[in-house]
Parts: sequence; structure tokens; C-alpha cells
Amino acid sequence: MNEQTSKLKVLNRDMIKYIAIIPMFIGHFVSYIFGEKLSDKPLIINFLAASALIAPPIFFSFIADGYKYTRSRKKYALRLFIFACITQIPFMLANKMKFSEFPDEFNIFFTLFLGLMAIIVWESKWKLPLRIGAVILIDALTVAFYTEWMIFGVLIILGYHIFREKPKIRFIWFTVLILIWSAVQFIAGGVSLPYALCMVFFTELSFFIVTMCCNGKKGSHPTFSKWFFYIFYPAHLLVIWGAQLLIG
Repeated sequence: MNEQTSKLKVLNRDMIKYIAIIPMFIGHFVSYIFGEKLSDKPLIINFLAASALIAPPIFFSFIADGYKYTRSRKKYALRLFIFACITQIPFMLANKMKFSEFPDEFNIFFTLFLGLMAIIVWESKWKLPLRIGAVILIDALTVAFYTEWMIFGVLIILGYHIFREKPKIRFIWFTVLILIWSAVQFIAGGVSLPYALCMVFFTELSFFIVTMCCNGKKGSHPTFSKWFFYIFYPAHLLVIWGAQLLIG
């Protein structure tokens, strides 16, 4: 690491997360309020909606960090799964899903959980072909259950882990996946071209923040921060759902 790069690493892990959730809340609020009408709105509205995409790559990277630093990977995985189940309720409310039917989509906590499981499998003592097959199977679950960032989230998390000590390869891996993900969204008609370009911009910005600015240290109140970030995600969806009810 050169001296110029090291000077940028002024943010601890909790500070990075706090930075991530602000645009996430704004972007999700705009996205959920405008919904399918988002593509008809001015560029600034699309820009604000896409700003939420700063958050996912940051939290993907912290899943890889969590695997490395957690004292109990089993408890970590269980915690992610429990909060995935809890979050699904406000996620369904905000997305106006019917509780009497099987969910059309599952929230990003399930992707985070499956990404952690992919790392655990990759670091197992199984032979390489078996490990690759297991990772493919885990990633296939993101498609079967239509989790947020399906396919790509797990692969990004795994890339953060495998290429931890190879920053150039990690950047290439991340960027290629982001470009494919954005292209798929655009070609499938899910987003407009300006929004797709905003997707690339904010996710690459996210990669820069977590790679170049994070010093890897804990914050001043790690226990409080840990539970705050777990609770914030379902809580902000409940706030958005409440706003939807008020707006009608």
C-alpha cells in the first residue's frame, strides 16, 4: 500500500456503514414511493433512487469481513437468517405483497446469508469440484427464491473473500459482475438507460469507498452499531410502508 492510498483510509467499519444507510434510505424511499412510474420521472429522481445502491456492495464486503473476524460463524449465519425472516414482513408490506401467497421476492438479508454460506463452503475441506458445485447450488437458491441481487450478490461476496489480498483482480471481478448485472436489468426492460448508468456509478463508488477509505477498524461502540444496523433495515422499510399508506 503506498502512502497516498493509506492517507485515504480514515473511516472505520461503522462509519462506512453509517455513510451507506443514508443514501440507502433516501433511494429506497424514492423508489418505493414512485414505483413503476420511476422511469417517467426526471433524471434527478432516478439519480436519487439509484443512490441506494451505494449500500449493498458495502454490506457485501462486510459479510466477507464478518466471516474472517467473527468469533462464531454459526452464530453469525444464524443471526443473518433470523433477521432475514424478520425483515421479510416489512419487505412484503413495502412491496405490497399478499401474505396469503408465497412471496414474489425475498429481501437482501437472504442474499447476505447465502453469500456467507458460499464462503463457508468455499473454505471447507471438500475437493474443489464439490466446492464449486455447492457454490453453484447456493447461488441457484437466490434464483429459486428470487432474492434481491440474485446470482450477483453471492458472487460479489465470494469475490470479496477470495480476492481479499488481490485488489486488482477483486476490482475486475466486481466491475464485470456489476456491468453484467446492469446490462441484464436494462435489456430485460426493468430500468431505463440513465438509471442503469446510475447503477454502475453508485456501485463503483461503493467499491471505492469500502476499498480505499475503510481502515478495517471497529467503531467506538461496536455492540450498539452491530444491532443498530440489523434493526435499521427492517425499520426503514416499515417507515416507507407507513409513508405509502399516508400518501395513498
